[in-house]
Amino acid sequence: MIWVVNANSTICRIYNYSKKPSQLVLLKELLHPESRIKASVDLTSDKPGHYQTQHSSHGSYGAHTDPHAVEIDKFSRQIAVELEHGRTQGLYKQLILISPAHMNGNLGLHLNKHVKELVTHHLHKDLLNINENDLLDFIHSNTRYPEK
Repeated sequence: MIWVVNANSTICRIYNYSKKPSQLVLLKELLHPESRIKASVDLTSDKPGHYQTQHSSHGSYGAHTDPHAVEIDKFSRQIAVELEHGRTQGLYKQLILISPAHMNGNLGLHLNKHVKELVTHHLHKDLLNINENDLLDFIHSNTRYPEK
């Protein structure tokens, strides 16, 4: 039982991958449209927070983190929870992760050691725009599962 996770910062598709017969079956699609929102307009408030000191001076707080990065981090956590649930249910024994490098790094921060031990391949590509047949071809040419 092999799962293929094809993700970027806004969409994650989880497939069951069979080597014989060679096929991908979509199990679940997770969406996180908040990761697309422009940070300057939609993710932050209009003005920074303000504070007052004991003297007559005032100041303001700026955002310490990029709101867009916070949303990507939230989505990475959501994917990690889904993968942990699948592991504890015994739904897969091996995992292939396909995602851009920055998303793969975020996922790595949130996957627990048990899930990480099941990852057989980290493929650093954004392949959400290709069809399942092309994705299957990509998996065959980039993993140790070449048979069709």
